[in-house]
Amino acid sequence: MRLGPFVAAALALGAALPAAAQIRLPAGPGVEQVYARCRTCHDLQYVVDGKGLLPDQWRAVLASMKDYSLTLPEDERERILHYLTTYLGPHPPPAAPADGSETHAADGRAVYQASCAACHGAQGRGQPGFYPPLAGNPDLWKDGRLPILVVLHGLAGPIEVAGARYDSAMPPFGHLSDEQIAAVIGYVRSAWGGAPAGRAPEPITPEAVARQRGRAMTAAEVHAYRAQAQ
Repeated sequence: MRLGPFVAAALALGAALPAAAQIRLPAGPGVEQVYARCRTCHDLQYVVDGKGLLPDQWRAVLASMKDYSLTLPEDERERILHYLTTYLGPHPPPAAPADGSETHAADGRAVYQASCAACHGAQGRGQPGFYPPLAGNPDLWKDGRLPILVVLHGLAGPIEVAGARYDSAMPPFGHLSDEQIAAVIGYVRSAWGGAPAGRAPEPITPEAVARQRGRAMTAAEVHAYRAQAQ
């Protein structure tokens, strides 16, 4: 049965290989939740290797993730399951043609709700012991490169925010466009305040994101960069 080997692979924990970090999944409703949730523990190669599984097999895979402390609200679980069974199922729909252009300005709030809120909370408060808050997080106001690098390449290693220690990993979100990354950082910076008094940080622009996108960095290297960022 195909399910057994896939589950064994999907449960393996470890650092993502650089090539796997560049995997792009088919566009479709729920893909952002797959990017955000699945890469918390493993890279997307394990998800891609399961392409063609039947709905009951994908359900078993999601159920097995509970053993590794993955808890999903029912609506999010169903959204992920629908994506996996539709776009990575045995009969996926044809790929949507890409026009290669942004037809409208990216909505930072929408990007946050789709890609970030599952871990950091709808109001940016985080989850104690697991994911740090973004509301009032000084990392957003250090040199302008740091928040861009965290979103592009992820962050792995212990950090302290507001006197609390966190030691989980954030996956890279380089699949987002330059416009989406600039918009979501701008949204997080403005939604809950926290800007340092008397300081006007440089706005994050798509051009600034594009300049950092070409830097080959691991999540651990971003952690080291964070330690010296001012």
